[in-house]
Amino acid sequence: MSRPRPHALRYRRRILAIGLGVALLVFCIGFPIVNKRIEADLERRVPEELAAAGFAGVTASFSGQDGTLECAAPLTDPEAATAAAFDVWGVRTITLDRDCRVNRAPVVDDDPASETTSAESSAETAATTAALGDFATIADAVAGNPDLSYLTVLVAESGLGEQLADPSADPVTLFAPTDDAFEALPADVNAQLRADPALLAEVLGAHIVAGAVRSTELTAGPLSTMDGSTLEVTITDGAIAVDGARVTNPDIITGNGVVHVVEQVLLPDGFEAVAQEPRAAVQAAFAAGALTFDGVVASEVERQTLITVATGAVGEGNVVDRMTVDPDTGLDRDNAAALAILITEMTTNLSSGTAGFDGTSLYVSGTYADDAARDAMAAAADTVGAVANLEPPSAEAAAEAVELETELNEVVAADPIRFEVNSAVLTVEAGAVLDDLASRLGDASGFAITVEGHTDSDGDAAANLALSEQRAQAVVAALVERGVAAGALTAEGFGEIRPVLADGVEDKDASRRVEFRIEALG
Repeated sequence: MSRPRPHALRYRRRILAIGLGVALLVFCIGFPIVNKRIEADLERRVPEELAAAGFAGVTASFSGQDGTLECAAPLTDPEAATAAAFDVWGVRTITLDRDCRVNRAPVVDDDPASETTSAESSAETAATTAALGDFATIADAVAGNPDLSYLTVLVAESGLGEQLADPSADPVTLFAPTDDAFEALPADVNAQLRADPALLAEVLGAHIVAGAVRSTELTAGPLSTMDGSTLEVTITDGAIAVDGARVTNPDIITGNGVVHVVEQVLLPDGFEAVAQEPRAAVQAAFAAGALTFDGVVASEVERQTLITVATGAVGEGNVVDRMTVDPDTGLDRDNAAALAILITEMTTNLSSGTAGFDGTSLYVSGTYADDAARDAMAAAADTVGAVANLEPPSAEAAAEAVELETELNEVVAADPIRFEVNSAVLTVEAGAVLDDLASRLGDASGFAITVEGHTDSDGDAAANLALSEQRAQAVVAALVERGVAAGALTAEGFGEIRPVLADGVEDKDASRRVEFRIEALG
């Protein structure tokens, strides 16, 4: 196959740069518009769903698919309200404002008669309080802290609530993760904990140590937990951390142990690999000028990002969308933006290929036509951190492409495709030539065909370029009408920059022509 001339390579590089810029512009302009619509929709639907579930007076604000609930008064069941919000299609994360939490303090005897108790009775009450600590039980301490409301629910669901609520039980020490710590976990991990009480008890057991161990008694080194695992305690300049989780509120003393509040959930060894569902894959397959999408995206925002860029690259009729939406496992915003760049470059630089996200990383593979296209694709992959596996066309396919290209160009050299003067309208006589070309191409399976338009050097260069592009497009349309696959054909105009010379002098009749460039797809 003939190699593009230097000026063609420069032209191609300019087109690549323009294409990448257009893709980024489409994403930057289109994303905020789509995102605002999604936010407004969720801000309407989530409060409606909560009101239907019995949680009135709740408003929602969203940034993308990440929402915050605000309440006129504390909710009677904050976790049930959170679950109801998660049930709304399109919600990715939900955070409760502090106004939604119920701050349950230790039970205090507010009987007025207690104010007249004897000094002896008061002394007895003081002694009892000193013995029990700030709370009667660990369960009371957890329930009385607004930062631990999610842990309160999990303790009850795990079956550990009875033990932690028993003032006569053997004392233990609980490293208590905050609501923010649980919210930092992937949504599927939290869902699995709620669905499996035995697993939940195992995870919470990794936060419990036998005995009432105050912060002053913690020493650097291993610490055995109730579930048989080991925590590593570190102390740096007086700051205590357990398995890397900083203790933010130590020594909440209770009648059956001690609570230390920590900023992270302490997952047992191996839990994350088992519990976390792998991210779903997304793939864009490019062949014969068409793009086909399969896989799962996080939301309509990511879907629209990919479809908009694909439509700009290959045309609306050449995009097949088979993607589904899953907020928990689907392709996220950043990887969708990176994949959009890969798609733009793939459709420009590869004759066929596949770009996607395999659940862990981005990738692109396919067949390039020449070294310049290979280098441009590799550079784009490197920019977004994608793995590139690029190959030249097979020798057999390349030979077939050269043979077909030579055959078509011999046909149009002997019998040129004619147009009306200074026009892109095909003459009646051109129909016979186009019939012949279409029969030789068939459905063009396995090839990427570029129809090139050229003019002579008379007149304005810009006008000549526009005319050459229009004539190439007219030929593409005529071939499609005759059964050649639209996805296999592209039009490109070169104007007057490639004249046909005879003894160093331009042959103007020969310069006004249409030629074909054909590349193998595999």
